[in-house]
Amino acid sequence: MAACQPADISEAAQVIVCAASSFWWVAPSILAISALSAGVLSWISINTNREIARKRATLDLIERSESTEYYQELYRAFTDIRKDNGGFEQIIYPTNPEVIKQRQMVINYLNHYEIIALGIFEGILDEKVYKSYMRSTVVRDWLAAEPFIQHIRTPTPDSGSEVSALKAFSNFETLALKWSPEVQMKLPLD
Repeated sequence: MAACQPADISEAAQVIVCAASSFWWVAPSILAISALSAGVLSWISINTNREIARKRATLDLIERSESTEYYQELYRAFTDIRKDNGGFEQIIYPTNPEVIKQRQMVINYLNHYEIIALGIFEGILDEKVYKSYMRSTVVRDWLAAEPFIQHIRTPTPDSGSEVSALKAFSNFETLALKWSPEVQMKLPLD
């Protein structure tokens, strides 16, 4: 720096250039900090939007399940079997067309739970929101349907499956068992 002593205007210009060159790192540092800040804010914004979308999708699914006639019909078929004295045993070996239809409706209702559990595990649906609304119902329905599901998992001619279905409703099972310690185990079945 001692060589940069101004004697006239051209030397003053050299001093300014010399002084500025010792702070070369300031502009890149500001640029790097700005880019990092923009990246962090973008990441926060994206995650916030994902969370909002996940919660909205969960609430939409709950609302559709509560208001759509199709799901209401499946729910009634499932509930009728669950509350009936014969329980799920009566649809394990269906013979008449009406019972066969009811069996299929029960399977469709269980598929609904399987899809929801898969959506939760894949991060598409919000577990906290769904759990706060449906936890005890999910556990109750799993406990009621478990023997029927175990039958479906067994590849027998009367189970409706010629191949092993050991994974049938496995996401539903995982979700219900995960939530079951938080639910009173003496759930009413009505």
